[in-house]
Amino acid sequence: AGCIVLIQGGAGTVGQCAAALASHAGAKVITTVRSERDEVVSRNSGAHHVVRTDNLPSQQIIDRILAFAPDGIDHIVEVAFNENIKYDEQLLKMQGTIAAYATGEPSPKIPFWPLVFKNISLFFLGSDDFSMEAKAAAARDINMLLDGSWQGYDVEASFPLESIAQAHEVVEERKVSGRVILSI
Repeated sequence: AGCIVLIQGGAGTVGQCAAALASHAGAKVITTVRSERDEVVSRNSGAHHVVRTDNLPSQQIIDRILAFAPDGIDHIVEVAFNENIKYDEQLLKMQGTIAAYATGEPSPKIPFWPLVFKNISLFFLGSDDFSMEAKAAAARDINMLLDGSWQGYDVEASFPLESIAQAHEVVEERKVSGRVILSI
C-alpha cells in the first residue's frame, strides 16, 4: 500500500496479474505497453497509468513514467530484463526493487555501480522455484481478485483439445491478441 509499482509489459499474462494484485494491495500502478489495445487490457487489469512505448525513444519513455512518479519507482516487475535494466536503474528510488522473470539475453549487462549506489534489491524469479506455500498463497490472492475487482484474462479463442495444433498456430502467428485456451 502506498508504493509505486512499474510493470513492464503490463498487457502480458504476468503483467496483467501483477497489475491486478498490486492495485488491490493499494499500490499506484504504472504499466508500459506497446499498443492501444494493450493499453485497454492493462487498464482493465488495474493500472492507474499506462505508458505506450511504441516507436518512442527511450528517454521519452523514462520521462513519461517519471511524470506519474516524480520521486521515482518503488518496485519494478520486469519482463525484459536485458533491454530495460539500464532504464529501470534510472527510474528506481533509493532502496527500490526489481523482480525480473524474463530476459531476451541469457547474460545481460548490468549497471552494477548505479544499482549499488541506490541500494537496489534485485530478485530473479522462476515460477518453478517457489515453495508450495507461496504458490498456494498466490492462488488464494488471485482467486480473491477474480471474486472481486478483476475479471481475469481476455479469452479470444477456444479450441477443443483435438485442435491443439491449430490453437498453437493461432498463437504462433499472432492471429489473436487475447488468450487462447484449450477445452478439455
